[in-house]
Amino acid sequence: VLAETMHSFDVAGKRVLEVGCGLGLASLVLAHRGADVVASDHHPLAESFLAYNAGLNDLPALHYRDLPWELPDTTLGRFDLIIGSDVLYERGHALQIARMMERHARPTAELLLTDPGRGNVGSFSRAMAAQGYTVDEAYGLFDDEGDAPGRGRLLRYTREAASQAA
Repeated sequence: VLAETMHSFDVAGKRVLEVGCGLGLASLVLAHRGADVVASDHHPLAESFLAYNAGLNDLPALHYRDLPWELPDTTLGRFDLIIGSDVLYERGHALQIARMMERHARPTAELLLTDPGRGNVGSFSRAMAAQGYTVDEAYGLFDDEGDAPGRGRLLRYTREAASQAA
């Protein structure tokens, strides 16, 4: 769902970070479109998978970063758009990713997350609201999930520069 969304999402002039990229499908779609994208994960094989998949798709190597969510990375910089698919799979991830957003999101950043309904969105949304973000949700995007509330959704968090917490 995230890769499909990235196929047509407006990324012109935006610096994009994919968190928990796994095999890198969404980053590969963005790279194919010529986007400025950094794929990140903390799995020891993610970089190899991403490079292999880029080669399979006739793309040059993508920019990759090993990015543990709980550790600050002062060299990574800030992004206009941060994306992730099924990254809230453990309770502690909500706070880790919210803190990572504080460190790496530009004042008018957007965050797009797909979530299959693992139950950790509420605490994440509260943490993002404290940073000045609002959320819009789209349901029924996963073929095997239907339109069940809380299942198969795309969450879009946005904030305006004036809303950024001090």
